[in-house]
Amino acid sequence: MNSSLTRNRFVLSKERTEVFRKSLLEVWNELTIPADTNEAWRKFPIGSVDWKELQFDPKSISTETKGEWESEHSLPEETINGILADIVKFTPKDYFAILSLIAAPYIEFFLLEEGESEFDFEELGDEPKFSVRIFYLKSGRTAKTQVRMESIHETEVLHMSSSLDFYIAEDSSYLEILDKETSDLDLYRFRNVCILSRSDSHVKYHLYPIGGFRSKLFLHAHLLGKGADVIVDGVSALGGRNLKDLDMGMYHHADHTTSKITYKAIVTDKSHHIFTGNLIIPPNLKKVTAHQESFNLSLNKKARAEANPKLEVLAEDVSCTHGATVGDIDEEQYFYLLSRGLTPAESKSLLVTAFYGETIHSIGFSEEVKLSLESRIKEILVGGK
Repeated sequence: MNSSLTRNRFVLSKERTEVFRKSLLEVWNELTIPADTNEAWRKFPIGSVDWKELQFDPKSISTETKGEWESEHSLPEETINGILADIVKFTPKDYFAILSLIAAPYIEFFLLEEGESEFDFEELGDEPKFSVRIFYLKSGRTAKTQVRMESIHETEVLHMSSSLDFYIAEDSSYLEILDKETSDLDLYRFRNVCILSRSDSHVKYHLYPIGGFRSKLFLHAHLLGKGADVIVDGVSALGGRNLKDLDMGMYHHADHTTSKITYKAIVTDKSHHIFTGNLIIPPNLKKVTAHQESFNLSLNKKARAEANPKLEVLAEDVSCTHGATVGDIDEEQYFYLLSRGLTPAESKSLLVTAFYGETIHSIGFSEEVKLSLESRIKEILVGGK
């Protein structure tokens, strides 16, 4: 992790972590590894996972903390208690989300400051990894942060990672997150990301996952106060036999809230991408606006991309739209570029870049960061058939 930012990091003490975990045991004891019949997991081949090969024993979960002591921080005790209460309340009752809370060696807090910051997290080795990270932005502040997650190993052994990340934006704050996830080709990655957006706060979350063998991500954004606004976008680029299953949900809890999901996927070789978008608006809410879009581009007949929009809108005073496309490169555009003298490879590259370029260039980070994202995507797609 970036050493210059360790002053903004602290972990709960061993004793406090143990007390917190005891409050989760009732929920944990009722959970089992999801079955293929579970609606949220029916596209993911969970039933074929060899947990022994992943060095994971579901019947023997270690809850040992690593002994890091709580360090200095500027948050009042009541704020810490409120955050922990929110984690219990809003963590989805997903097996891997609760597993992360139970099995992570410690619970990390990151206090976001004004301006831009970067956090780098590395997972080394083949043994199972568990982590819980809480990113917290105080009221009235503006922050942009890049979060880089990378798994690194030197063998060809399948292994797993389970993580839970919370992003909490207090009243009248602005938070923009660029999530750059890099996984080695033997990794099973299970992720839960939760966003809590308070009154008049604005959160933008950009997701760019690269690599991996099999991955499942749940993203739950909760718009908790009047005027809350959450935007989620990103691009998946898949090659080889990579499978990514993304399940994103927007939960509106207050009037005058706005949400939008715009996600793009590019698949080649024999890869498989699944996007499920969930929109939940309970009755009696007013002036809610919500949009959901999924665009998918296939570069190979053996590659697959799926889009599954789901809307549960029980209020009347709302404006909601959704859309999804799955297709190949537009032949008319392709032949037009050929007619202008471009080679087949150049034409294909230009059209693919145009497909995801708009999403990248809409993020609020430097041109250098944007070019780096483009380079990451091109590395995956070059050579795709």
